[in-house]
Amino acid sequence: MYFPQLRRLGSFDINPLAIKLLDSWLAIQRQAVLRNLSPMSFSKQSDVDMDLAIDMFSLSSTPQVGVLKPIFKSICPNCDSVNGSFSSLEEVPFEKIICKHCEYEYSPRSREDQIEIVFERCLTPEQPLSSNVENIINTRPGGNRGKEQSLRVSDIKQHPSNARRHLISKLDSRYEAAQ
Repeated sequence: MYFPQLRRLGSFDINPLAIKLLDSWLAIQRQAVLRNLSPMSFSKQSDVDMDLAIDMFSLSSTPQVGVLKPIFKSICPNCDSVNGSFSSLEEVPFEKIICKHCEYEYSPRSREDQIEIVFERCLTPEQPLSSNVENIINTRPGGNRGKEQSLRVSDIKQHPSNARRHLISKLDSRYEAAQ
């Protein structure tokens, strides 16, 4: 495995094949997209169920696993431009800001459907990439994917799970105990 810490996902009853796919997918990502990884992209490129992909990314960002770190991006509701990246939902401002691209005024925290969650890979692969890994998963470029193809805070709240809860609150004792 490129990221042996991902084996810990097995304790959450994640399918070993899905873990192996995530391990390979994370290993082959280009340096340019390592701060903009999407469970939606992983799901689409590896044919892993979307809900499972979101849960795997969420669990991979817990202190227990520590391979990924969530990033919360404030997206302008007028022009869809990014107006700030934050390491937790609590850091996203409630006060109004002015979009640096279109000058639209909005309160980022009041628009949870406009807060995108992406992930940053925190670790480097522990072994060199094998030549056949890139053939397993077809990588596509990242970037601003638009509302339909990105994970938003409102999506997590509409479809909560124990695996995702730590992304938006500090109330899950299992994750706090791991710290």
